[in-house]
Amino acid sequence: MVQQKIRKSARDQDFPVELPRRVFRRVRRSAPLPADQPGREELARRMQRFDLFAGLPLRGLAGLAAAARVQVYRTGEVIWRHHDPVRLVLFIEKGFVKAVRRNREGISRTYGLYGPGDSMGLYAIWAGMHYPTDAVAMNDGMQAIVVDSQTILDYSEKYPRLAEPLRVEIGRFTDAFVQKIEIVSAGTVPQRLAVLMTLLVERYGTDRKGNQARLPITLTLEQISEIVGVRLETVARTLSVWKKNGWLAIDANGCHFARLDKVGELLPG
Repeated sequence: MVQQKIRKSARDQDFPVELPRRVFRRVRRSAPLPADQPGREELARRMQRFDLFAGLPLRGLAGLAAAARVQVYRTGEVIWRHHDPVRLVLFIEKGFVKAVRRNREGISRTYGLYGPGDSMGLYAIWAGMHYPTDAVAMNDGMQAIVVDSQTILDYSEKYPRLAEPLRVEIGRFTDAFVQKIEIVSAGTVPQRLAVLMTLLVERYGTDRKGNQARLPITLTLEQISEIVGVRLETVARTLSVWKKNGWLAIDANGCHFARLDKVGELLPG
């Protein structure tokens, strides 16, 4: 059942699964982050790549682009905090952002991962006007188009055709929380990791061939342990078994899966 849900979720995504390699390129921590801003026309064209704006003419996007900017972030940089008033929406072009919250014991839990083609912040506009989680950049060079939330509201009233794409975008945010429930309720640690990795490969995997694929995401053991809800040492032991069995190799370019069929066998039935 979980495997069917994963495949259906991937099929339902409107943005391309095979993303261009440039969206995963990393910026070295020592290198200065890009600061140049694109012209209004270029920014409008880049915004049109996102499903929310794909149905709008460039002329209509020009005004929205005038109120937008491109922002680049460092690893661990907090973009907003849980319960902050909603002031901006992100449209991610490169890199990844995690949605996290700390529980009463101060332990950080990850509730969603967002990458190229995804938006963040739209849900909060219609759900109390406060962010439900922190948003934290996961890598140097994470890049997003940033738009003021009130501007988004104004445009949604001006262009009724945004109603359906907005519903889809808000639904994706909900899906992230449903997927989180599937991961932590999957059972054993290998099963949880199998659900997580399958979700990520289906959504962001590249270089696919048979049972092989590359996941161009570098997640630390700490980040993975937050997502699956188990101790770091337990995650390390499980991944070591996968590596020893030849299912997985990890390097600076991400995770290389040689036996996705074996990972799939671990998914709950």
